[in-house]
Amino acid sequence: MKKLKIGLLSYRSDPFSGGQGIYIKNVSEALQNRGHEVTIFSGNPLPIVSNKIKVVEINTPGYFETFNSFERFKIFQAQEKTRLDLWDFIETFTGTFTEPIFFGDRLLQNTEFAKTADSYDVFHDNQSISNYPDSINKKLITTLHHPIHVDRDIDLENESSFLRKLAIKRWYSFLNFQKKNLKKVKKIISPSKSSKKDICHYFQYPAEQISVIWNGIDLADCKFHQRTSFNSEFVTIISSDVPMKNLRNILKALYLLKNDGLSAKLTIIGDLREDNKKLINDLDLNDLVSFRKKLPRNELIKILNASDIGIAASSYEGFGFPLVEMIATGLPVIVSDKASLPELAGDAGLKFNSDDVSDLKDKMKELVKNHALRDKLANNSKVRRDAFFGWDEYAKKLEDLFEEIISGNI
Repeated sequence: MKKLKIGLLSYRSDPFSGGQGIYIKNVSEALQNRGHEVTIFSGNPLPIVSNKIKVVEINTPGYFETFNSFERFKIFQAQEKTRLDLWDFIETFTGTFTEPIFFGDRLLQNTEFAKTADSYDVFHDNQSISNYPDSINKKLITTLHHPIHVDRDIDLENESSFLRKLAIKRWYSFLNFQKKNLKKVKKIISPSKSSKKDICHYFQYPAEQISVIWNGIDLADCKFHQRTSFNSEFVTIISSDVPMKNLRNILKALYLLKNDGLSAKLTIIGDLREDNKKLINDLDLNDLVSFRKKLPRNELIKILNASDIGIAASSYEGFGFPLVEMIATGLPVIVSDKASLPELAGDAGLKFNSDDVSDLKDKMKELVKNHALRDKLANNSKVRRDAFFGWDEYAKKLEDLFEEIISGNI
């Protein structure tokens, strides 16, 4: 394929925080390695990528680096006080997550983008779904990892306070804005069949305009690890500890396992909410639970290799990077029966009802006690690993879609 000039658009791109940041880093580097000229236009946090890739910072206020109203007001005071700044501040102050809403407007204000926009062959949006002009939309493809409506619904289900529920609805009000903008997008990439189905449902978007491509995985450093001993060491990766990650049920299942007389340990990788810290104390699990915050990739792989069983318990995932990494390193896994997780796990794991703590405990107990089953699942993980592909193969699949956009076949 001929060399393309590609503009990647991302309202935030922290490579250590969630799938969106991981995605933008790996996609940009894979496309660059295939000879394309790649520029990332991103709000903060910015990606950490190869120095061969140009990163253009789109000025954003940074309101969501804090949730303190006084701090946000100080940030607003330092702004230029344009109409856009005022509108952004009011929406933020009244409880809306505004970053994806205003990213498109701030992108158009960027001098570098204004000078070069016409020179790009294709634009690839990373779930910003902002209000872009027709000049962008006509050569735009969007990756939609999953409909955030699901996050909203799970947050509402886990909240009993009427006022808090109103606040949650206000926070997610940007979804109405995204639904309107998505109708202008020619092509969507979904990372799983499950996510595609939900995009069609929540956005009323035509299924024939959605291509399912599993995300790539860096298999070079995610090598299959043959475990020679067993110490009942469970591991889960949650990134941000939100209700959707279902950590509360993992902790309760660990407690039930302890009451059954089995001494297993759990390593949690990611942020931890105060109510789950309290739950660990209340259930007297401090000696059984260890907690690690965001880790560089080599440290993450070391922890996975030192573990015996992986748990991916989320109530929803558009594509579960942590689950794929667990499988790729040869861990037998226990997965929630929701969304993309069973699709990704195949026969490499046991599935449990994500709402049933006892069912999760039973699956944990089964794997702790059944050596033959663990070996079978570990061998299945080795086979399942081959179903996944690297980011270079992912970039090749993107090239086919880019060519459709460029040639006008979409």
